[in-house]
Amino acid sequence: MWTKVKNFIGDPSGAALAKGGLVVLIFKVIGALGGYVLLFSLAQAGGELSVGVYEVAFTLVLIGSTIGRWGLDTVVVKEMSREALDGAPSRALYLAIFVRVLVMVVGVAVMAFILASLLTNLFFQNTPSEVLATAAIATIPFTMMLLNAEVFRALGKPLLFSLNQHGSVYSIMAVLLWVIPFPEGMGASDSAQIALMLLLGISALFFAVSTMYILSITRKRAEGYVPNWRGKLYKMATPMLISSSLFLVISWSDTLMLGFYLTEDRVGVYRIVFKIATLITFAQFALNTVVAPMVSALHEKGTALDELTTKVARLNLITAGPIFVGIVIFGPWLIGMFGVSTASAAYPWLVILAFGQLINAFAGPGLNILNMTGYEKSARNTMLVVVVLNVLLNLLFIPTLGPLGAAISTTATMVGWNVWAAILVYKYHGVVAVPFLTHIKK
Repeated sequence: MWTKVKNFIGDPSGAALAKGGLVVLIFKVIGALGGYVLLFSLAQAGGELSVGVYEVAFTLVLIGSTIGRWGLDTVVVKEMSREALDGAPSRALYLAIFVRVLVMVVGVAVMAFILASLLTNLFFQNTPSEVLATAAIATIPFTMMLLNAEVFRALGKPLLFSLNQHGSVYSIMAVLLWVIPFPEGMGASDSAQIALMLLLGISALFFAVSTMYILSITRKRAEGYVPNWRGKLYKMATPMLISSSLFLVISWSDTLMLGFYLTEDRVGVYRIVFKIATLITFAQFALNTVVAPMVSALHEKGTALDELTTKVARLNLITAGPIFVGIVIFGPWLIGMFGVSTASAAYPWLVILAFGQLINAFAGPGLNILNMTGYEKSARNTMLVVVVLNVLLNLLFIPTLGPLGAAISTTATMVGWNVWAAILVYKYHGVVAVPFLTHIKK
């Protein structure tokens, strides 16, 4: 069986791709399971409302983290993977980006901490300001941990990359909450607060350890070395910041708008359903992690990308299709596992979101290829158009259809950006990353 799979993927680079992706995938699965156990624990402690409060607060962590990184985490992958071709990467590059990100995220966190009460009063009905304040503080170590993860990604260390992702943090949080259960009678906001405090502490530990290790494996360059990134870090990073910010808006605008129009308990049910749907893209996430630095290195060498995209497309085909079928068949049971009393009502949301994730998996690593090959502005412009469409659709459908409208909006925009990104990759590189169409070239 394994021989057939290897032949289907292709050798020899396909085997390396699969191996690296498998490491990330394993940790992704573990992290996802941890995330599901975390949501289950929160639901048991404070019901769907507890899940909703936590997800709203964590959304703000992600927003702050994205702004704090300013696209520099993508620059790390792009530039350090290139420097690694000549030996050990430069410590100067890491420190330059480290300091800039730290200053940015501290500023964002301080502002969020100050505005916590205002955000609560204006937008959220059941989320105390203390919860948002904790989320603001947690943004700092969480952001720096993710930055270090991208360093490991650039250096071709999938294990260390995976360990410094929020999936690992989720897993540890889940274990701790399982071993030390929530006290009886704890409110929804209290359980969410405890979860965020664990997020803060565990992220800080991972950040500290990973920073010390990175400093030990990087080195000063020889005298006379002139980095090609000096003076243009923000110029390279800003388009990537815009792209990642727009992607974040697409991923989480439905959650925030649901929190504005409805109560946090409805948000909780929707986020449970959304996370189940993302099971389809587990393999895609793992592969994209490995593919991004490979694309950058191949492009630097002037090597064609058609062979790599073919292998990625085939691996996506192997994994995404069966998971989609499983979710469609067992969807109500999966939703009910989290104690959701309205599983049958939420099932249509799941099917719609799962279809969007299926298209996302099949469309290939379009945005990654654009960002890693000098077409960051094209990726940015794509996401800009899509995010406007996403916000408009959410404003149109959520007030009338609620979570169903959010699912429709998210899926429509997901299909849109993937199709257009695939078109741009074909335009610029002459390859198609969609299964069964990868043989098509200009």
